[in-house]
Amino acid sequence: MNPLIQGLFKKFREEEELLKLKDSDAFELFTASLLLPDDLLSQVQKTDFLLDAGTTGIDVIALEVNGQLAWDADDVREICENTAKVEASLYFIQAKQSGTVSGSEILSFGETVRKFLNNDGFAAYPRIESLANALSSVFENYASRLKSSPSVHLDFVTTAPKTSTIAESTKERIGTVAEHIENLGFVGKVAVTALGADDIHEAWVKKNHANEVEIQLEKQVNLPKMPGVDQAILGVVSVSELLKLIESSDDGSLDERVFYDNVRGFKGEENSVNQQIMSTLSSPERNLLPVLNNGVTVVASSYSPKPGDAVAVSGYQIVNGCQTSHCLHLSKESMGDAISAVYVPIRLVVTGDEEVATLIIRATNSQTAVQENDLVALTKFQKRLEDFYRLDTPDVKLTYERRSGQFYNKEVTKTRIVTINDQMRAISAVFLDAPHSAARYANRLYNEVGTSIFREDHKLLPYMAGAFAAYKLENAFRNGLDPIYKPARYHILMAYKYYVLGKNSASLESKKCEEQSLKIISALKKPDQVAVFRSVAEMVASVSGGQLPSSDRLKRQQFTQDLIHSLLAK
Repeated sequence: MNPLIQGLFKKFREEEELLKLKDSDAFELFTASLLLPDDLLSQVQKTDFLLDAGTTGIDVIALEVNGQLAWDADDVREICENTAKVEASLYFIQAKQSGTVSGSEILSFGETVRKFLNNDGFAAYPRIESLANALSSVFENYASRLKSSPSVHLDFVTTAPKTSTIAESTKERIGTVAEHIENLGFVGKVAVTALGADDIHEAWVKKNHANEVEIQLEKQVNLPKMPGVDQAILGVVSVSELLKLIESSDDGSLDERVFYDNVRGFKGEENSVNQQIMSTLSSPERNLLPVLNNGVTVVASSYSPKPGDAVAVSGYQIVNGCQTSHCLHLSKESMGDAISAVYVPIRLVVTGDEEVATLIIRATNSQTAVQENDLVALTKFQKRLEDFYRLDTPDVKLTYERRSGQFYNKEVTKTRIVTINDQMRAISAVFLDAPHSAARYANRLYNEVGTSIFREDHKLLPYMAGAFAAYKLENAFRNGLDPIYKPARYHILMAYKYYVLGKNSASLESKKCEEQSLKIISALKKPDQVAVFRSVAEMVASVSGGQLPSSDRLKRQQFTQDLIHSLLAK
């Protein structure tokens, strides 16, 4: 293997604690971590992307529906049942460590993808069949709501030199695959690429290096000195300059990384406010944008002035103005040369103080409607929880990510980062006896258990104990626990508590719950947790006759009650 790629791959395995995983499987996850969108990667553990053992012709499949990963038809129903519009995208990866490009393997990859799209021939591979059924469910049940035909992305990855990936024979095979898939007639945009060592390195740099850009401020005012703020500037910037902040310099695509700290994602072109923004941008009124739009707020970690009115900023985030930014990106073609003559208000704050950054995010998002779970990261409880993880008195060595992207480009073991969504799922499964809710999507989970978690009177230790249990279970999956049990991971977490305590846990605000949490943590630190979790997983399966129940039944409270009854009877 290319020595540079070998080094990056080695670092990835260490950071993700995948040293015991089969080399080929780990490489598949390495490429997936570089090529899949960050917002999809953040929803699951990376090992969740591994397909059935023995699968050939394809290594990674991701089905995105309305911004969420869907693994089966039940997921599709849950995502789509209350939405007027449905958007779907598919990502396929074939990853080879080989230093050469095989034309026949590219064609085989394309043929396997074509069969998947037709839901044909995967009965022997339950995981792939489940994903294929999920796609079929999109067409069968929500075709009338599809905004457009699903886009399809295929990446054939090797460690070959650039001369091989751009060779005419490779281009010909890529073209053949794209044509065959386009000819299916029911998919939208098709993108097929052959990637080599240079491409892998470029993808790694893009994912792991801090963003940095130089922009020209047309007009600017430096604000007076403020505590915790290194520099604060109010000004206006042309649309063309603003696009430098939000688009990839490589291909002009939107760089979603810069919106990590924005509490709301893009609400879509159908959103009434966004429709109004885009309507303004396509009319003569666009010249009034500086007085019609609040503009964007940028928080950066460093800044340096350049000749004229130019500034260089790095480590920056768009913390307010996500809707405006997306609308400008979508309207740039229709605006034509006007992108250099239309201006947008900008507020640039340079600070290294995390508390100041948090205050800015809360303040800039308080004037418009934001879902409660979007702002949960900014509560006092979350700050106390973050500090508690940092102190790490029980020595579990986990890191709490209170704000998305908080540890971007920092030396932190990725698998030991606990996000707010991770925390919600863990506490729901382990201490609220709600594993059936834990598997829900974040917004729905918060709606179901939001009033029962993150309360100011709650003890902090149970949250850490739940997250540590979830970490140790995932570690068991990386080290030999059969992945067939993954769909029941939250039920396994709940069952582990009963296995250790022999009874239900006390309420989260009680001293007794702290004592029980220490007991759970102590048990989790004992050797051979793979065997323990395997035994607990078998307990879960025994409730449904020795085999795991369907994903639909796992999401039902009745199965949880049946499981608890069985555990207490042992």
